[in-house]
Amino acid sequence: MEQAAALRDEESVAADTARTRYLRSSFQARRLTRDFLATVSPPPSSEAAETVLLVVSELVTNALRHGKGVRDFRLSAGHGAVTVEVGDSSSALPRDRSPQDFAEGEGGGFGWPIVCHLARDVTIRLDPASGKIICADIPL
Repeated sequence: MEQAAALRDEESVAADTARTRYLRSSFQARRLTRDFLATVSPPPSSEAAETVLLVVSELVTNALRHGKGVRDFRLSAGHGAVTVEVGDSSSALPRDRSPQDFAEGEGGGFGWPIVCHLARDVTIRLDPASGKIICADIPL
């Protein structure tokens, strides 16, 4: 909770928002998300919190793996949902892959469908000069 509060103070954003540009791992993102969710009122159910954590983990992992790192990470709560925003420096869009698309030994490809299934709404804002921001609304 202290880190989420520190993020809010650092970025001077509304009390229902946490934001940082300094994510180096999905572990760090999940820790920040847990701290943020502890400040949400009313608190999300454990199932909703786990869903938010899974979406955060998948989006951050994709940004680190395919998007040249996380350049912006934001969580906000309101209207019965948590919005997760993850920005990276690549303008390449996520793509669906079917199990038939995988070569033997090739890993990955399951995160994007998981995000699309769990989120109520997923949008992508493209900026060819700076990359993209993926926004996912997860119902509480």
